[in-house]
Amino acid sequence: MTQRTLIQTMPAVGAKASSKRRRVWLPLWFLLPSILILLALQLYPAVYAAYLSFGRVRRGDVEFIGLANYQRLFTSATFIDSLQRTVIFVACFVIFTAGIGLLLAMLLNRRLKLSGVYLVLLFIPWVLSDVVAGTMWRWLFQPTYGLLQTWVHDMFPFVTDSVYTSQGGSMFIVIVASIWQALPFATILSLGALQTVPQDIIEAAAIDGANRWQRFWRVIVPICRSTLLIMVLLLSIRSVNSAGLIFATTSGGPGDATTTTTIYLLKVIKEQGNFGLGGAISMVLLGVNVILAALYLRLFGKQEA
Repeated sequence: MTQRTLIQTMPAVGAKASSKRRRVWLPLWFLLPSILILLALQLYPAVYAAYLSFGRVRRGDVEFIGLANYQRLFTSATFIDSLQRTVIFVACFVIFTAGIGLLLAMLLNRRLKLSGVYLVLLFIPWVLSDVVAGTMWRWLFQPTYGLLQTWVHDMFPFVTDSVYTSQGGSMFIVIVASIWQALPFATILSLGALQTVPQDIIEAAAIDGANRWQRFWRVIVPICRSTLLIMVLLLSIRSVNSAGLIFATTSGGPGDATTTTTIYLLKVIKEQGNFGLGGAISMVLLGVNVILAALYLRLFGKQEA
């Protein structure tokens, strides 16, 4: 009797194990197409760029040259200058975008009249493509008919040079255009963080005698700290990889005044046709992005915990 019962229950146990395996593997099968697309569009180009960075491409053939491209890259004054411009661009973009976005979010959090209309208008720059936004800002600062360029000459007659054609002015235009386009993202993210702050805590701090500045730095900022840091990291990743807006606005000019590392990469591949050196630049940018992504995942994990 015992043996018969054991024999009858064994198929049931096997069926349960098989059903459990199906439940585990079924979601993975549904995810397989997405995984294959990601591998084809992201992993393969990265691996191929790494392969090219160790070679010299001639007529479709890749000749292995070791670290020669990296040695040339880090001894190139043009590349070092592009790194310096990238640091300036990223720092100005992140600081002002995060700061202005947080300020606008604090105003919208007060539930002003027509705040919904303001939010809709705020989203307009975000929905524009990089090419459209860059072309618009280039037209606004055209030396002959640009609306903002004419306003600058009227307000500051002593400014004789065109903002668009001067080196400092062109970088200023690129930074302002980038801030303008990314400001909705920073504002919405900051607004979401501010709305998680309990009002009773702010009211308790006010009762204890804390002024607005103290309530902001000692109550609001600590509660929103994780979200604000994530926003800063996402803005940093966006600015490090920014290419379309800069290229549409100034094409890296005048001269190399706005040639950041991504624009330098485009010039090396498009104008020089040096795919080996371009692969080396891509690996440098990939390393920076990996570091920023790791920091983002760490902060996001802490926030979820």
